[in-house]
Amino acid sequence: MNISLNLKKEDTQKITTEIELARYIMERGNDTGKMSEADRAKIEARINAKLQSGKKLSQEEMEYLRRYNPIMYAHALRVQRMAEAVEEQLKHAKSKEEADRIITSALNGISKNDPDREYIFAVVNRVVTEFHKSGAYDELPNTIDEDDKKKKKSGEVFYDAEDDKDDEFDLQNWSPLTEVYDSMPTFSVEA
Repeated sequence: MNISLNLKKEDTQKITTEIELARYIMERGNDTGKMSEADRAKIEARINAKLQSGKKLSQEEMEYLRRYNPIMYAHALRVQRMAEAVEEQLKHAKSKEEADRIITSALNGISKNDPDREYIFAVVNRVVTEFHKSGAYDELPNTIDEDDKKKKKSGEVFYDAEDDKDDEFDLQNWSPLTEVYDSMPTFSVEA
């Protein structure tokens, strides 16, 4: 094998073995390996600032954390999943009263000892703000009783059984490990 790499016209490098090719790929493919500690600290500080402000992390930022800071990745993933759960619950709220109850329970359910408390407060507040700005909150009736009265007046004939299901996500007991554990196969052996 003889590969010639033209990085620059004056800088030509020849690779003659598979070992040299693997070494070349490892050196060029691992950009963060070349990063200084100061650069890594800047990236992680920027990510931390986004988490503190409740902003959603980009896919690249999540991938960076997954590869180079798994502990921070677990925290970010947990916070992101909690935000998605609250968002999903708010989408299915049938009244302003129910939406307010979802918001209150999400905020009150955060333990004082939770290491992600600051991040969770920020992300829930962002989700609530987006929910209010979207106009979906304003379209909801004040109470469920008002919604039932509107349905009777409009003559709605069909009833959706899924509306009664509570897709509540347990925000307190969720962790990334729970998700991994739940997705693992189970085996049973009879004696």
